[in-house]
Amino acid sequence: MPTIRQLHRYLGVFFTPAIVFFAFSGALQTFNLHKGAHRGDPPTYPWIAAMASLHQDQELYEAPAPKPQASKAANAAPAENAKPKSEAKQEEEHSSMPLKLFVVALAIGLCASSLAGLYIAFSNPRVRLPVGLTLAAGMLLPAILLLV
Repeated sequence: MPTIRQLHRYLGVFFTPAIVFFAFSGALQTFNLHKGAHRGDPPTYPWIAAMASLHQDQELYEAPAPKPQASKAANAAPAENAKPKSEAKQEEEHSSMPLKLFVVALAIGLCASSLAGLYIAFSNPRVRLPVGLTLAAGMLLPAILLLV
């Protein structure tokens, strides 16, 4: 049993930085905070776009090149049988908002649980050094792998 506890401690500590990162960045993406206000616009919050790029594509964020403006005539012609934007947006928000709120609650719970586990791991004075080294490895290894 002590071996399973030790394995649980060190795996939990090692993966805590990644768990917190992915939970937090996923919660921000739930509300599309990593995108611009309109399609083709640069992101409103570049730091969230950088996190989203790591979360989704496992690569560093590169600002998109500016796109040439399309002709106004092409943009002005509405598609047939399309709902007005306000109606479609209201329908989308109504149907997905409870799930989005659940995802945010999930992310908060996952972060809180992971950080509580980290606190518990550091509460044992005999294993503070190995726990600290494991935490450092859990933060450094993904950064190194990203740069390779």
